[in-house]
Amino acid sequence: MADICVVHLVRAKNGIEPFSNFLESYEKYRSGIDHDLLIVFKGFHRKHNLSEYNQLLRHVSHKTLYIHDYGLDIRAYYLTAKINDNKYFCFLNSFSTVLDHEWLLKLYSHITKQGIGLVGATGSYESAYTNLLIKQKSIRLSKTQIMRRFGHLLVKTKYKHYFDPFPNYHIRTNGFMISRDVMSKIHRGIILSKMDAYRFESGKQSLTKQVLQMNLNVLIVGKNGEGYKKRDWYRSGTFRQGEQNNLLIADNQTNAYLQAGPELKCLLSHLAWEE
Repeated sequence: MADICVVHLVRAKNGIEPFSNFLESYEKYRSGIDHDLLIVFKGFHRKHNLSEYNQLLRHVSHKTLYIHDYGLDIRAYYLTAKINDNKYFCFLNSFSTVLDHEWLLKLYSHITKQGIGLVGATGSYESAYTNLLIKQKSIRLSKTQIMRRFGHLLVKTKYKHYFDPFPNYHIRTNGFMISRDVMSKIHRGIILSKMDAYRFESGKQSLTKQVLQMNLNVLIVGKNGEGYKKRDWYRSGTFRQGEQNNLLIADNQTNAYLQAGPELKCLLSHLAWEE
C-alpha cells in the first residue's frame, strides 16, 4: 500500500465521457510519485454495463469501490478515507482532469510540510451570501411584489446564517489533498443536498475554515509547483484568473470559465476575487 491514495469519483448519471477524459489525462501526465488509484463507481446498478469502463481501465493499475448515488461527492470521499489506511488522500471529482506532469508530487510536496493541513488546485474568495446581495440589489420590485420581497428576505437570512461575506476563503473540492489524520478531525455533518455540499465547501464551518481553526495553513498549488497562502490566492493564476495558465487540475467550472465570453468571464472573475 502506498502512502497516497488518489480517489477519482465516477458517477453513472454523467456518462462515460468525463471518465474517459480523466483517464486520458491521467495516462498522459505522470504523477511523479507512487500512489494507489481508487476508482469509486457511484450510482451504478446491475443494469449498467461496465464493459466500456473496464476497457478504458485495462492498462491502468487500480482498485474499485461501488457505492450508492446519494450523499454527493463528500460522502464518497469520507467513506473511502474510512475504509482505506493510506496516510494521504487526493480527491478528484467526476469532471476533474490533470494538466501537467508531476501533478501529484507537487501537491504532496506541500501537504507534507509542517504546518500545512490542506492543499488544493483551486480556491476562491467567493461568497454565496455576497453574491445573493448583489443579485437582490439588481432586482427592482414593484409594490405588488411584497410577498416576493418577503421571500427574498428569508433567503437572505438563511444565506447570512450559512455563509460568511466576501472574502470567503475556501479550497474548492474538485481537486484537493489532505492527510487521513486531519480529515478524521473534520466535521462534515449530513450531506444530502447541494446546499449541504456548498456549506461544506464554502460555509461558515467549511473544510477550509475547520483546517484553519486547527492553526494549519491552506494552500493553492499551481502548475508551477508553488504553494500560495490564502492572501495570495488571487495571484496564483489558477481559478478564474486570466487564462488560468497556472491551473494544475481542471474541472467543469474552470472549463466553463475558459469558454465564456469576455463579459461573463469578467463577472465570474470579479465574483471570485474582487469585493
